Amino acid sequence: MKVRTICMILLISGISVLSACGSKEKNVEKNDTDVLPLNDNVPGWLESFYNSDYEYRKSTFVLENDIEDTIAVVEGKVEASPYKEYVKIVEPAESSWSEVWFYGDGEDVTAILNIENDYVLQNTRRFYPYGYGSNLSLSKDRTEEYNGIPCDVYTAEYTVNLTGQINQKSGEAIITEPITAVVSQEYYVDPKKDQLLCMITDSSDRQEKTEIANRVMNDNITVEEAQKVVSVDEVTKEKMEILSYDDSISIDIPEI
Repeated sequence: MKVRTICMILLISGISVLSACGSKEKNVEKNDTDVLPLNDNVPGWLESFYNSDYEYRKSTFVLENDIEDTIAVVEGKVEASPYKEYVKIVEPAESSWSEVWFYGDGEDVTAILNIENDYVLQNTRRFYPYGYGSNLSLSKDRTEEYNGIPCDVYTAEYTVNLTGQINQKSGEAIITEPITAVVSQEYYVDPKKDQLLCMITDSSDRQEKTEIANRVMNDNITVEEAQKVVSVDEVTKEKMEILSYDDSISIDIPEI
């Protein structure tokens, strides 16, 4: 299996505040940072999740030759309003930081990282669960048991305009050709409580298109040329499990 850096692992997991992941090259992050307002098609259980206080576990894993390999696990908790979030690394043990706190209003937030028992302050963008603000067309696919609970499983997919995101962030047309990626998802919903219990996101196409975009920018080649040299055979997924919904969650931000 290919060697994967800690930087890549954390980006896929939805955390990209690490200055240690910096590079002299321009690189596109693998997260959806252009957040849109919620639309009228968002079901009650999903809107409730977005506005709830909860604890979660995220596991990023790849499937290659029918072998599943977990490459990152984080656990965290969220206070919806005012926004606070705490994340700790469970795996891998050799991560360059162990935990991080986010807080702030709006899209620009502050992050405090624990790096070898030393706190580092950074400014970053707020990250949301995959699919937030996207034009989702949810449909019930099946009923399946999750942790002993019969759940309604909904599927959805949305398209990410990588060219638009890159050019907007840079303030100039770095890429002139269209590069889009499709992200597909499954939502496990407890119909009795009308609550989201688990969300599985397949970001394989986004990962491949991100690598193509990076090649276009860094190697000054066309999208067609980049497609010939980029090959992502793995299936990359993130499993986000909601461990509990709890209005009494309290996150203490370190004083530094």
